[in-house]
Amino acid sequence: MNKKSQVKQMNKKRKFVADGVFHAELHTFLSKALASAGYAGIEIRVTPVKTEIRIKAAKVPEVLGPDGLRIRELTSLVQKRFGYEKDTVELKVSSLAKKGFCAAAQAEILKFKLLSGVPVRMAATSIMRSVERESARGCEVIISGKLRQQRAKTMKYKSGYMIATGQPKIDYIDEAVRHIEFKQGIMGVKVRIMLPHDPTGKAGVRKLLPDIVEIRDPKNDDEEVEIREAQAGGQQ
Repeated sequence: MNKKSQVKQMNKKRKFVADGVFHAELHTFLSKALASAGYAGIEIRVTPVKTEIRIKAAKVPEVLGPDGLRIRELTSLVQKRFGYEKDTVELKVSSLAKKGFCAAAQAEILKFKLLSGVPVRMAATSIMRSVERESARGCEVIISGKLRQQRAKTMKYKSGYMIATGQPKIDYIDEAVRHIEFKQGIMGVKVRIMLPHDPTGKAGVRKLLPDIVEIRDPKNDDEEVEIREAQAGGQQ
């Protein structure tokens, strides 16, 4: 009895590890293949019939390619690499509603710009401007490594309002890190975006910041009397 339970537990652990390795390898492959398209992550849904992989990207036409050629090539590569049978894996693309609110997409765009030879300051300021256009509350770009000189250094660009600690950081800050390989060495890129507040939760965060105090209008005396009478009637 104990041995069977140990075997089941080990199988579950192996499955979790295998799923994590699959997700990490697929994420690395797609981030390299779709760097110019503003790749922003994947969602994997497994059903008894097939496995659906949804790719989030800033530029959907670049992921699809002419007449859907590129997405079919990616599907066949994933199918051959991970040993899926025919028509058991499907790749879909979903566009980001607001590119300026996704740190992963902005980090990939910044990475592509730096690889294309755009100066560091110009690339960072263009990212911050595109984020500000989407009405985000703040943006921070950190680039570290051998920028021009032989000695490595870190450059930080910041605009707007940014929170650094506490629960609001978990709720409001979207963060992404990417690494760029140059001849002189590896350069690190970090993008942080502070999302705005939105009661619906579609274009921001539902939760209010804890330092925001809401002052309501005072109630009339007649309303207070009516409320007290209603409460007294309910208690009787």
